[in-house]
Amino acid sequence: MSARPRTARRASRARGISVWLIALLVALVATVQIRSEAEVERSLVGIDSTSLAFLIDDLHRANESLDAEKAALVRLRAQLQSGQSGAADQVLTDEANRLRALEGLIPVQGPGVVMVIDASGLQALDLQDALNNLAAAGAEAIDVNQRRVVTGVPVTQTRDGVAIDGVVVVPPWKISVIGDVNRLAAVADLMAQQLRADRRVREATYRIDSDVVIRSVISERPFVYAVAS
Repeated sequence: MSARPRTARRASRARGISVWLIALLVALVATVQIRSEAEVERSLVGIDSTSLAFLIDDLHRANESLDAEKAALVRLRAQLQSGQSGAADQVLTDEANRLRALEGLIPVQGPGVVMVIDASGLQALDLQDALNNLAAAGAEAIDVNQRRVVTGVPVTQTRDGVAIDGVVVVPPWKISVIGDVNRLAAVADLMAQQLRADRRVREATYRIDSDVVIRSVISERPFVYAVAS
């Protein structure tokens, strides 16, 4: 007679503990989520709308870039596996040309935007910020006053003004950019608005061009320290 009530009490107690654990787990998850959202909100406090737009655009661009890279690799693999005569040679040639374009070793042309920034007091840091914003927007090729800009090319402040790879670029700066027109135009528009609010800037405009031509190139530099092993 006494075994059944004791068993029932144990089962009831076990169910109560289970419900309590589940409630505790739900509360813990909710707390972590709320704290995470609060941390994100605190990290965004003080960020201006332009920077926030760049952050969102960077996230979308990164996702799209990964999808595009995956699709390109799948196509490349299929082409190499096709066994067609000269398939591998063509793939290697195309890849070599793409790398030479990214390194600024050959002239390029394509859709993009052209910005004109006329200001007497802007520094190298201002130009570098503009170039970084355009690069983050997916620029595939950049030219400033007939000077090619790629990763590793220094933008420095000299006594005579802003210099790109040691050569002074006198304002107005004409920045020609090739890449995704929609993305570049959105960033260029935000940059132009921000620049116009700067008292040092006399003019900040941009235009969309379906065929931006960049003829400037960078001389190929031989390796000094890295040698084939």
